[in-house]
Amino acid sequence: MTSWLVGTLLATSGLIVLVLLVREPVRRRFGSRVAYGLWLIPAARLLMPTLTETVERTMPSGAPVQPLLHPAAGQAMMMAQVPAEPASLIEQAGGWPVILVTLWLGVAAGLFVSRMIAFRRDRRAILGTATEIARLGSIRLVRSIEVSSPIAFGILDRVIAVPADFDRLYDERERRLALDHELAHHRSGDLVANFFAFVLLCLQWFNPLAWVAHAAFRFDQEAACDARVLDKAKARDRADYGRAIAKAASGRALLFASALDRHKTLKRRLKSMMTNPTGGSRNSGKLLILSAVALALPLTATRAIDYVDVPAPEAPAAPDAPVAPDAPAALAIPAVLAVQAGSPVAPTPPVPPLAPVAAQVSVDGDRVTTNGETKRWTQLTPAEKQEIRREIARAKAEIARTRIDRAEIDREVGEALRGFDRDELRRDLAEARVEIEQAVREIDANAADIRRSGQDPEAIKAQVRASLKAVEAIDVEVITRQALAAIDPARIAASVGAAEAAIARAQAEMDQLESRLEEADERDKH
Repeated sequence: MTSWLVGTLLATSGLIVLVLLVREPVRRRFGSRVAYGLWLIPAARLLMPTLTETVERTMPSGAPVQPLLHPAAGQAMMMAQVPAEPASLIEQAGGWPVILVTLWLGVAAGLFVSRMIAFRRDRRAILGTATEIARLGSIRLVRSIEVSSPIAFGILDRVIAVPADFDRLYDERERRLALDHELAHHRSGDLVANFFAFVLLCLQWFNPLAWVAHAAFRFDQEAACDARVLDKAKARDRADYGRAIAKAASGRALLFASALDRHKTLKRRLKSMMTNPTGGSRNSGKLLILSAVALALPLTATRAIDYVDVPAPEAPAAPDAPVAPDAPAALAIPAVLAVQAGSPVAPTPPVPPLAPVAAQVSVDGDRVTTNGETKRWTQLTPAEKQEIRREIARAKAEIARTRIDRAEIDREVGEALRGFDRDELRRDLAEARVEIEQAVREIDANAADIRRSGQDPEAIKAQVRASLKAVEAIDVEVITRQALAAIDPARIAASVGAAEAAIARAQAEMDQLESRLEEADERDKH
């Protein structure tokens, strides 16, 4: 959010400078209405969101994840009592970023509210002495002694107020042209644009460029409204219209209304009325503005990069060894007999170790390392100290959830021991010998067919006899002893005891750490 705010402020300031530089040449070439449209460029940039680019970062396959805390067994997670230092007033308030944002929004809100109160006061004063003389659609035309020249105001309740001596000060054509000017403000949405322009001015109250741009925007708005009226008027009405706006030059200024300091800008408005571009020039100017908006937005947009970690592709697996051709008859050799003589039996997996306990925190004396950054305890903010305490609580909860079910382990060991049946192994071996001998006889009976298929019967029989020798070399007693050695109840019990001791040590270390922090907090209070 901060990067978007800073980027938007810099980008809009640059675009405002650009508009201020080109508005007069554009007015001379394309007219006041096109010059007024230039303000769409910085306004559109304010609505431009951050453009986020997703970049994939390849992480090594199987890369270890850094543990959050040191493992409980064999390591001290906090050492020595660390003195605590009370947080400063700035830290208690949330730090400088929070203070500056609060100040910025507070001044903006104060400016907006004060001007809104002034606007409502002036509106009540004008309407309090006003007499309605006509209605032009949804727009009320009133006469009031509080105004000295025609003025348009109101977004929901739209009003045009004229002075009490309006008929005496202005002749018939001047009155018609003056009212056309105020009606044009209402119908073109100028008062809505004024409201949003003032909101943006309040948000950039600290930017001198914003105040210059607001005054230039209001002048361009008046000049554009003059151009809209003159586009529909006759050539002989130009002089009458010039006299009408000259008489209104000392008119009252009202926030969000159509009037501004007309006395200071009268000369420039009259000069801008001399520009009379053709319809084709205005259309070219509008196209130019749309092109500028389409070009400026992506060029000045705030950009961010969103990194996505993806695992590196695994190395391709080695190709499987070629499979020897099948014998004519399938050999249904039991899977247990595939174990070669003397092959070790896979041991029973040990009891899983304890998982790492919690957060990236470690302490060495009075130095605390958290999230890869080392500080003294006195340099930690209250939020960082609170985070360490939360990690300790999570660690204790994880330790509390760690339980070792001795009964379940004993049951699994017993089932593994019962699974080794010597008699069943001997029966399987005998069945395998019979099946291999039957396969050799079938190969001899189908030798002619095997040769026609392009295979050598003798080679196949040699493979079958090699399998028979492997089966005959199997020693049931050796296999049984190896299996029983892998399932050693005493060794498993020792592993379970070590795990339980590690849990107890971790629990004790957590209790000790929590006690030290409580003592440090107690010292801070005194």
